[in-house]
Amino acid sequence: MNINILYGHPYAKSFNKAILEQVIAHLNVRGANVKVKDLIQMSFNPTAGLKDLEAKVTNVLPEEIVKEQEDLLWADALIIISPVWWGGFPAVIKGYIDRVFTTGLIRSSDGVYGLEGKRAYSIFTTGSSEDYIRISRQKDMLYAANDNLFGFAKFSDAEIKLLYSVPRVTLEERKAMLLDVNRFVDRIFDMRPGEGGSTRDSLSLQALEHDLASH
Repeated sequence: MNINILYGHPYAKSFNKAILEQVIAHLNVRGANVKVKDLIQMSFNPTAGLKDLEAKVTNVLPEEIVKEQEDLLWADALIIISPVWWGGFPAVIKGYIDRVFTTGLIRSSDGVYGLEGKRAYSIFTTGSSEDYIRISRQKDMLYAANDNLFGFAKFSDAEIKLLYSVPRVTLEERKAMLLDVNRFVDRIFDMRPGEGGSTRDSLSLQALEHDLASH
């Protein structure tokens, strides 16, 4: 099993870093081949510039984007580890998606979906309670963004694990969260593609297919 981890927290002593270390160790136990994309350490530029836009016409991508796309194609599954800031991804992760998940990669001009059948498992931490994340519609926004990206790209599965009130929980509760993360990651190994959070009923995928059929 080949797995990419996309990580975007700037603080080396954050709970996100503890999750990252836990996930890496657990994947190693499960025998996975792992590539970690620590975007802060990579100094990844999240801003889509002129060359990124020109690539839509020329198909000549910046070298660093070619490398990231090759790793996406290599991987069977993508794990995202991220805090929730203002209802969504930090800019560095959103920028990675903007620059690396190009239209040509997701769906080529001859209709081939380059990432079809891959799997996505996102682990998000929040500083707010579950009730606040639900009532403020941040949960809806996260699930909609998840569906829009991975449904559109025809991933077979796209699942989310939300960890709430992280700054206020006890050490024991954090340890329990890390064990819960292990069980979440185990789904990659213990379930076949399409058995988990399948994108078959993705609203984004349905909208795409309707749009393609009408043109």
